[in-house]
Amino acid sequence: MKTIDELLSQIANNTGATPPEPSVKEPTYIKEEKKTVKKQITGTRPYLTLALAKEIVYCVEKGAEGMGINAVISVVNADGRLVAFEAMDNSYLASISAAQDKAYTAAALKMPTEKALAESRGGIFDGLSNGNGILLLGGGNPLFINGELVGAVGVSGGTKEQDIELSMLGVRYLEERLSL
Repeated sequence: MKTIDELLSQIANNTGATPPEPSVKEPTYIKEEKKTVKKQITGTRPYLTLALAKEIVYCVEKGAEGMGINAVISVVNADGRLVAFEAMDNSYLASISAAQDKAYTAAALKMPTEKALAESRGGIFDGLSNGNGILLLGGGNPLFINGELVGAVGVSGGTKEQDIELSMLGVRYLEERLSL
C-alpha cells in the first residue's frame, strides 16, 4: 500500500505539479488505520470512514503546505455531517465556516461548488443563494466511491483557484487510494 507522500508524488507527476516536501511524517494512526479502511468500504453500501477522512485531510494539508497556504479543511459524510476538520496554524477565522459550508454544499448538491455557482446563474439552481449551510464558492468537491456519494471535502484559505485545486487533491487522493 502506498503512503500519502507517495500518492502525492504520483498525483503531482500526473498533473505536472511539484509535490510538496513533507514537513512531518505521516501520523502513526493513519498508518495503522489504513489496514481497516478497505474492509469498511467494501460492504453493500460504501461509506466514508473516519480513518479515510483523516487521510484526505492530511493529504490536503500537505498540498496546502506545498503551496504556502494556511488552509482550513473539512470533510463531511454523505449526510453533510462533519467527519474530519483541520484548521492549519495562522489560517483565517472566516475560513472555518467557509470550509465546512463548501463541503456541505458539495455533498448536498452532489457537485463541485464552482459548478453549483455557475448553475445558480440561469442553470438548474437558478436563484440559489448562499446561506443555511450553502456556500457557492469554489473549493468544495463531492467524494464518490463506486459511483455513490460518500461525502465531500471543503477547503478555504487560498484563492478560489487554490481552494479548488486543493479540494480536487482530496478527490484525486481518494481515487488513487482506493484505486477507483
